[in-house]
Amino acid sequence: MARSGKRTTYLLLIAAFLVGASGSLLRIQALAHSPLRSASEISFVATVDTDPVLGQSKVLGSRIHSPSTTFRATLNHGEIDGHEYSLHLPVRISSPRRVHFLPGSVISGTGKVFSTSERRVAALIAARSTLVQISATDPVNRVAGLIRDSFRREALRIGGASGALIPGLVLGDTSLESSSFITDMRRSGLTHLTAVSGENFAIIATFLLWLLQFLVKRLSTRLVITAVVLITFIFLVRPSPSVLRASVMTSVLLIGRARGERSSALPALGLAITFLILADPFQAIDPGFALSVSATAGILILAPVLTEFFARYIRQEKFVELMAIPIAATIFCTPLIIAISGQFSLVALPANFLVSEVVGPITIIGFVAALISPITPLVTHLLLLVCKPFAGWVVVIAHTLGSLPLVKLPKSFLGGAIALFILVLVTRRHWRTLIGLLLIVVIAHLASALSWPGDSWLIVNCNVGQGDGAVVNLGNGNAIVIDTGPDPALMDSCLKSLHISTIPLLVLTHYHADHVNGLSGVLDQRSIGQIWVTNNPQPAFEYQQTMDLLKGRAITIVHQGESLRFSAPVGSVAISVLWPRSEIEKLPSLPGDGSGINNSSIALLISIGKLTFYTSGDTEPPAQEEIAASGLVHAVDLMKVSHHGSAYQDLALFDLLRPKIALISVGAGNPYGHPAASTIAALEERGIKVYRTDRDGAIAVGSDLKISTQKKRWWEISWG
Repeated sequence: MARSGKRTTYLLLIAAFLVGASGSLLRIQALAHSPLRSASEISFVATVDTDPVLGQSKVLGSRIHSPSTTFRATLNHGEIDGHEYSLHLPVRISSPRRVHFLPGSVISGTGKVFSTSERRVAALIAARSTLVQISATDPVNRVAGLIRDSFRREALRIGGASGALIPGLVLGDTSLESSSFITDMRRSGLTHLTAVSGENFAIIATFLLWLLQFLVKRLSTRLVITAVVLITFIFLVRPSPSVLRASVMTSVLLIGRARGERSSALPALGLAITFLILADPFQAIDPGFALSVSATAGILILAPVLTEFFARYIRQEKFVELMAIPIAATIFCTPLIIAISGQFSLVALPANFLVSEVVGPITIIGFVAALISPITPLVTHLLLLVCKPFAGWVVVIAHTLGSLPLVKLPKSFLGGAIALFILVLVTRRHWRTLIGLLLIVVIAHLASALSWPGDSWLIVNCNVGQGDGAVVNLGNGNAIVIDTGPDPALMDSCLKSLHISTIPLLVLTHYHADHVNGLSGVLDQRSIGQIWVTNNPQPAFEYQQTMDLLKGRAITIVHQGESLRFSAPVGSVAISVLWPRSEIEKLPSLPGDGSGINNSSIALLISIGKLTFYTSGDTEPPAQEEIAASGLVHAVDLMKVSHHGSAYQDLALFDLLRPKIALISVGAGNPYGHPAASTIAALEERGIKVYRTDRDGAIAVGSDLKISTQKKRWWEISWG
């Protein structure tokens, strides 16, 4: 009998695998052989499947590109190269304008077709014309949209991060949440609270069943009412993977309870997974779905064990349960989190424990407030005011704990395997092995931290991706900063690692976004002295954004021939401005992005102690030739190669500077071919040692020209 049972189990597993694989293969093949694969442009009619989401502004090259609105849709009809097709294909549509279509609306438009790495869609369609709504959505989606809009307006009136959190936690509407708040939530291990998850679904179901027992006698009637409300809730929050998983599992449990059966939550979870993957095989590769299932499995499998363990030492039953649930969910999710992001928050457990008691009130009060928001906005506003202190507590915990370091492991399945191995050691109680490994990691980390940037560092080229950001050490937490890169977080992180709190001189060589968009990260909680800028206020948008951030500060437009000298703990400092001249030069333009603006970059010759350093933003050969002919240039120890090492370099300037070391600030895999092979060859032919941030990470140069890098190897574990 035992053999027969095992054989049946194996056959069921094989059948399930074959069914799932066949479904996935059919979907993938259908998408791979669609007419869109060979199309370049299309006129289309499509049905909107998801709410349009406005993305974040992005730095692409030298400019800040306005955010676009994207959403998934089902393509119904398409005209490609004069041929009409009747289609039923999932696509992602991107529009440069903000649109407000509700799911279920039918729209038309024209667009350019691009391939995409998003597996669940056949292509990305970038709209080239205004998207037009042909027909409105159904009444259910209209009501849901009305509730979401009115609830969002009232939450906006509440204001702040707490007001932005409530629509996300209650209805899955994250449109009010800022990127910095989402980062804090991720770093503190509270990401699941930025949008609706299965936890919220379970809270609503439990609350309804508790409430209805006082109003309805028959259990079956209470279950039917609860099921109807939960279906309404699905339409309100939109069917995300975690919500679908929770809804199916809860439905199975409710049906089992109605029939008087002793149902098990674990088989219900298995049924939910099977149903959803068969309906949509792409759920199997959705990170949110995987994390949701892992968290639920942890709560069902491990939480009872932990509860029993903690109960031996702690008598407070509620406190024990509060500890066991987040710990169990976190333990099961940790390998996946590390495999996906390479990051593990050491504060995830205390953060979840500290906010666990306020999630229920926010969810229940917010749900009631949302339902009545179109009818009685005033009552909704009052209920949101009740929610605000609870949401504010989540914000405080996220901001406080999110500022602490993360453990960074390899961002791959290797990182997940490391975490899984550690969990096995814990469960098997191999404490000596675990302690020994942890000691090795701590010692290796301390050795790495002490080796970078070193005690005698003078210049650091921060690793800011495709952009520029350099730091000149003045000692005692003071530094000169030259350009701020494209990303505020990266520049802020670099300055924090160098313990820079005061910036007596900030130099913005020119206003291209890859040199100034990180400015807010530099200004955050730091004292700024003089600010040097170029005389060319272009590009206009980036210039105005920079001026808005610097409003009320001392700004100086500098010109060739100006200089600054002072003493610092690291030695005497002399700064000479080599470029631009007082008038904006009309120099020959070269192919590329913003040649005229590049040639207005500030070029500096910096002497600090015995070290000399040349840096010139993005100047190109016409400006470089003028700098070389100025008579202000002499041999230096170190140079930052202009314009990320592009091919446009004046080799005569290399010969005049004769640096021993060249730094290239460049992003890995950038689309511009930086640094150019010809530039690297020209430097190496002259015996100049080349270091580049895309390969070496952040680069520190000592007073004796000793180089220390932050190159991240595949096996390293670090803090961040």
